[in-house]
Amino acid sequence: MEDQAWRSVEVVRNKQGEPHVLQQKVTVYTAGVTEESSGYTKPEVQHRLVPLRSLVEFDGG
Repeated sequence: MEDQAWRSVEVVRNKQGEPHVLQQKVTVYTAGVTEESSGYTKPEVQHRLVPLRSLVEFDGG
């Protein structure tokens, strides 16, 4: 069985200095013949840049 997920690769800042997370799409194989092969991930070529603020909750205090 296969599933899609995003893996965070690096935190970078845009021209305004705002932190963003570079993420890479991976294919996750959840059912394997053995326990070792279960959960294997295969990197894909698709990437995205996501604002850090949208991924974490800041405690304003």
